[in-house]
Amino acid sequence: MQVLTHIRATLRPWDDTEFHRAYEAARHTAAEAGAGDGLHAAILVERLLREAGFPQARVQVERTAEEALAHTEHWLVLRDG
Repeated sequence: MQVLTHIRATLRPWDDTEFHRAYEAARHTAAEAGAGDGLHAAILVERLLREAGFPQARVQVERTAEEALAHTEHWLVLRDG
């Protein structure tokens, strides 16, 4: 049984709709691919964002011990690294 991780994402810049669309598409692709835990999904999302025309994109995964127990984490998704 695979435990689902809830991801709370903050995108920067927050007002770039093209970047947001690319992130949502990458996140959907990662979920469809069964990327597993948040770290593997983050790696895939970062790669997909770079392939989508954002070569400096970076996904930082922040997760406290409490969040790990609750199966949650926070992603900081940066368009310009």
